[in-house]
Amino acid sequence: MKKKIYYIQPTYQTSDGKLLKGDSMYVHSLAMPALSAATPPDWEKKVVLQYFDDIDYETDASVIAITSMGYDIAQGMEIAREFKSRNKIVIFGGYQAHFSSHLLTDVCDSIVHGNPGPKDMKKILTDAENNQLQREYHCGIDINFPFDYSVLSDKKITFMPVLSSIGCINDCDFCCTAAVYKSNFRLRKIEYVIEDLKSISRISKKAGFVDNNIYNNREYLLKLLKAMIDNDINLKWGAQITVDIGDDLEALRLLYKAGCRLLFIGMETLSQQNLSGVNKKYMVQSYSQRLQNIDQSGIKVAGYFMFGLDNDTTETPQMLYDFISSVKISIPILNILIPVPGTRIYQRLKQEHRILFDEEQELLKNNSFYNSACNTCFFIPKLMTAEQTERGFLELYGKLATYSQIMKRSLSFNPVMMAFLLGMNIVFRREYLSMKRMHKML
Repeated sequence: MKKKIYYIQPTYQTSDGKLLKGDSMYVHSLAMPALSAATPPDWEKKVVLQYFDDIDYETDASVIAITSMGYDIAQGMEIAREFKSRNKIVIFGGYQAHFSSHLLTDVCDSIVHGNPGPKDMKKILTDAENNQLQREYHCGIDINFPFDYSVLSDKKITFMPVLSSIGCINDCDFCCTAAVYKSNFRLRKIEYVIEDLKSISRISKKAGFVDNNIYNNREYLLKLLKAMIDNDINLKWGAQITVDIGDDLEALRLLYKAGCRLLFIGMETLSQQNLSGVNKKYMVQSYSQRLQNIDQSGIKVAGYFMFGLDNDTTETPQMLYDFISSVKISIPILNILIPVPGTRIYQRLKQEHRILFDEEQELLKNNSFYNSACNTCFFIPKLMTAEQTERGFLELYGKLATYSQIMKRSLSFNPVMMAFLLGMNIVFRREYLSMKRMHKML
């Protein structure tokens, strides 16, 4: 057996079966840098990111390893079938493989759950070499080793990904992370985060923390920020965080000093009943002041909102528009609620006979622009119809996509930041125009 592994990160399929390809993207997952670094040194390896490059189906690798982080699993399954037909050993891993393992039975030899480190990968590949591969491996979480950024070094990625933790202290009903980690999280040793940041600084000027919540542990965050400052990490970066960071003026000061310029915050809704209904423990009335504090620290906010929760009505889009256009949100990120199989909200809606799809595959290939369910309603809302939800969502998007709103959200004293925000908001407008065209076609 040739000791060579071929790592593949699939791209997305659009609803018409086309593959989403390109030469640049804003951020990429860390799956490949982590897997590459975890590969035993006596194994030859090759990595392909299908969004950028084509897959070599004639590879001489003995083991094909496919990692799926989301809706790319549909394309990943097709890739697996092709390699299985060529008598290759096929291993599947990643978040979506964990949730959709029952769909993978016929397309792969083994499914890897969790975050495998060097010890896990040595075990898996030794088993493959000895023809003793197990049907499933449950690896837990191993993130305490430096990642291999050479696999991303020649790609046009605006924010090079970096990781300081896995999991989230919160346990929201709609969240895939909560479904896996159940409000638990694991912190990475700061020395490895700093080593990765130094690697990134050699190939990029920008980074993006791909943690689900960089504010899981305040003491850890402050130590990390001080280490970044002490090591002169010269990167501008963004991260996902919870809105309560707006109360922590010391952390905001250090975030800015360490290079943070953009925070992604999930506010989700302006209804306290909605927040309570999905087990998200924050107060809507605190949003405005917290956002103001963040803005005054010099950091911009990208705000996540979802539409279609149980207390939403046809009046909710106007409320969201008024709020987003009046507070300090530079980049709105909007979605119709996605009832992802495996989450508690999916189980509840299914029990209430409110799910509008029969098979998970319908959720995996549903939207020709986003390749996700964000502008399609796949459930029966409580106080609206699915059609009203989709129409209201599109109207909200349109109001926020006007040139006047784009310019207002993009204003900054820093010309570089203003250019970046303007670019992001132009993409927001293009997304709206694409959705509008698709809506007219249906």
